[in-house]
Amino acid sequence: MIFAPAPHRPRVADSLVDPLYRRPRWQVFAGIFFGYAGYYLVRKNFSLAIPSLIDEGFTKGDLGFAMSGVAIAYGISKFVMGAVSDRSNPRFFLPAGLFLSAGIMLVMGLVPWALSSIGVMFALQLANGWVQGMGWPPSGRTMVHWWSQRERGTVVSAWNIAHNVGGGLIGPLFLLGLHWFGDWRSRILRAGRRGHRRGHLRRHHDARYAAVVRPALCGGMAK
Repeated sequence: MIFAPAPHRPRVADSLVDPLYRRPRWQVFAGIFFGYAGYYLVRKNFSLAIPSLIDEGFTKGDLGFAMSGVAIAYGISKFVMGAVSDRSNPRFFLPAGLFLSAGIMLVMGLVPWALSSIGVMFALQLANGWVQGMGWPPSGRTMVHWWSQRERGTVVSAWNIAHNVGGGLIGPLFLLGLHWFGDWRSRILRAGRRGHRRGHLRRHHDARYAAVVRPALCGGMAK
């Protein structure tokens, strides 16, 4: 199973915890930070295309209904995927959701039929909302495994900035895509490509370390 949790590793001696884990856990933090920021690049960038879709003949009400698919599926998926994530390897689980979400945005930007009707757009947004629910659960689980209770408030607060980083990059990437491609579909396409790259980088960034379980609970570091 591709999402199967990493095999258990024996507990290391207390004297080895700091040398082995202090630097790697910040590398893992960078992985979940930039990985989750990537999710925001492909969550609601569809809204940037709405003015042009209105010019194509769609109404604001219809497009609002299509966008509601993200919120509906995301609310359910965040609960369901949380249970699945607890039994999965975050090294694969988080990038998988990001790849799938970015892939949906690439389809919407490249395939003409993807924006041909409200029903199709709603279905794609529903699918996007579902895989978007694969971002937070593995991130939260990773922070619980790698940091002690005393440290988690600071770590989670710093990780939450990922929302702002990802959301703040949507506009500049849209302008870059518009400059490169000269077409309104680039509002969706550019973010999709960037999301794929973020998923690839996140997958390889923590490949060596993400499978190690609970270093913060092994002793040595802050308790």
